[in-house]
Amino acid sequence: MSNTGKRGTRELALCGMLAAMAMVFGYIESLLPIPYPFPGMRLGFANIAIIAALYLYGPRDAFIINIIRIVLSGLLFGNFNTFVLGFSGGMVSTAVMSLLKKTDKLNIIAVSAVGGVCHNITQVAVAMLLLSTPTLIFMTPIFIVLGVITGAVCGVVARLFVKHVNKTA
Repeated sequence: MSNTGKRGTRELALCGMLAAMAMVFGYIESLLPIPYPFPGMRLGFANIAIIAALYLYGPRDAFIINIIRIVLSGLLFGNFNTFVLGFSGGMVSTAVMSLLKKTDKLNIIAVSAVGGVCHNITQVAVAMLLLSTPTLIFMTPIFIVLGVITGAVCGVVARLFVKHVNKTA
């Protein structure tokens, strides 16, 4: 945001593009015929836009874009359970990533990897509550590993995107 408190047209347009990008990535990901080991599992590429928003414009915009993405995706492609899982994981991971970024001790890739882990752990916990299935806890180690890997990949792509946007500014 500019010093005057007014958002520039370029910033507003880029935030809109990030929200659209998150929606498109999420939709494409839902169409990929990847044989996931667990039902409802996704790679999380929509989070590239959230991480980019966090590093370009800060936590407020990252949260807003994430809420827009989750609500619209839930309405268009999901059901109640997918909405609750997506919202809980998305909000917790965005909060954790925002706090980590504020400390300035980790790079964007590490922040994204931790965000991926937090997203997955939150979703496992919420799924355990929603489905009354405490045995889902045994999936946690697998989801931690997957969260680190996919979170790091998202962080690498987000870092390239942020560098490109900052060069064109």
